[in-house]
Amino acid sequence: MTPLETPVSKKELVRQLTEASRLLELLGAEAFRANAYAAAARQLDAFEGDFGVLFSERRLGELRGIGKGLAAELYALRSRERLMILDELYAQVPDGVRDLLRVSGLGPKKARLLWLSGIDTLAELAAATQDGRVAELKGFGAKSAGTIREAAVFALEAAARLRLDEAEVYAATFAGALAQLPPPSAEPHLYWTGELRRGLETVGTLQAVFTGASAEELEGALAAFCEEVTRSEWGLAVTFAGRRLELFTADMGALGAALAVRTGNEAFVRALQERAAARGLRLTGVGLFAGERRLETPAEADVFEALGLPWVTPERRDVPLAPPAEDLITPRDVRGLVHNHSNWSDGAASLREMVAAARGLGYSYLAMADHSKTSFYANGLSAERVVAQAEEVAAIRQELADEGSEFRVLHGLEVDIMPDGSLDYSDDVLATLDYAVVSIHQHFTLDRMKQTERIIRAVHNPYADILAHMTGRLLLRRPSYDVDVGAVLEACAETGTVVELNANPRRLDLDWREVGRARDLGCMFAINPDAHHPNGYEDVRYGVLMARKAGLTVREIVNTASTAEAFLARLKTKPDV
Repeated sequence: MTPLETPVSKKELVRQLTEASRLLELLGAEAFRANAYAAAARQLDAFEGDFGVLFSERRLGELRGIGKGLAAELYALRSRERLMILDELYAQVPDGVRDLLRVSGLGPKKARLLWLSGIDTLAELAAATQDGRVAELKGFGAKSAGTIREAAVFALEAAARLRLDEAEVYAATFAGALAQLPPPSAEPHLYWTGELRRGLETVGTLQAVFTGASAEELEGALAAFCEEVTRSEWGLAVTFAGRRLELFTADMGALGAALAVRTGNEAFVRALQERAAARGLRLTGVGLFAGERRLETPAEADVFEALGLPWVTPERRDVPLAPPAEDLITPRDVRGLVHNHSNWSDGAASLREMVAAARGLGYSYLAMADHSKTSFYANGLSAERVVAQAEEVAAIRQELADEGSEFRVLHGLEVDIMPDGSLDYSDDVLATLDYAVVSIHQHFTLDRMKQTERIIRAVHNPYADILAHMTGRLLLRRPSYDVDVGAVLEACAETGTVVELNANPRRLDLDWREVGRARDLGCMFAINPDAHHPNGYEDVRYGVLMARKAGLTVREIVNTASTAEAFLARLKTKPDV
């Protein structure tokens, strides 16, 4: 097995070991057991070598704190989704109690106190912080209860939604289960609509239109693998894998109208219906009508044509009849992969593996940006290691040149913004790089003024080329830190600092709703996968989707440049060195 075939990354192993430690502590297990898993997580996280080789050659036992038993459990992840101990712990700790650990600032010991006091779900925790029960518990208090309440409400709201990538997997699983069943009288066809089709970064209730079968026929088929199926006048409400789906029936002759009504948000659909009314028509989820006569609309384009409107792509339907943007960015327009990590820091693959994968996908250049020294937890590079990495980049460039390849590798770093807004390398180090991505990884709780000033000072640094994941959000896990986004965007426009659209579906930061404001200020953008493994390159499509939602075109994205040289020319002009 080669390193790239390793079925689990170092980061995932660290996450599972840490979770096991936290759940053991939550259960009040002997301290040495929880500490053992925590220590193993720390040792693995601190390992600076090639994790893929270490894992594939079954050498985890070389790390202090990982004995034969634990190593065997880790190797079992070749064929298992999670550690065996997590299966045991999940059986002992109810789902609702595990959810308590998702509340920011709530550790295992406090979560145990809450559990023992009868508070065993996020909803109960939110209520208990409101009615005074949490404030009365030893070790909490009124101020702590208020902070926990805010975090609990965020976690509770997040629990009702899925990230876009998770929703896609869920939808595919449901469709796959349905496809395995013998069709009723005719094979039903599902067309996903709502938030999923619009490409919202998080999705609540999944919605779909189905044709080819009646609600009665489909109800019987769904009962075979769904927890609950309820029929209504519009179709079926289904509970599948603990989540609600809404399935709307449609005739093929009215499919276009059904998709138009079921896809757009409320304001968009209302605007369509008002447009229809102005033309003496009536648009509903079951068809477009002229009086009592239903007009044939087998395709959505038929609806827009009948209403005298240009086609609006689904991802633009969160804005009421937004003017269609010309030349919206597409995935094939992105020519270079910018902001990527290798196993020099916390990535799972070597530089050469990252390069080979990017070339195989047809990109023209790869811009690396491993973590800087302050991100010690991510194996950030010391100044000496920056030099060593530059030597490997130079060697790869020579190899490419010897092959006659025009593919380029750029040497950059993701440089931490310090609390005072300075960068954590000297100008002498930064001057050796092709480009620099700057970002925040610590000190999220600074007040709004200090956080804003911190970022503005950083983007004024002449070596700060791209501002990454500007608000620090992790979708459904961590809210944005408190920052004046408008002021930061003005500083980016003033200094020529490119604004990252982080394509990782866990981030999708900057929020697409803010991107229009940034464009109006004159900002330029980079759609970056922030890949820590070649598989991460696939996330570019999410970044493109968010850019399309914001109406961005090829001209506003710096890494649509056809060559690495043209990409670099779109960045800041560096001072003479």
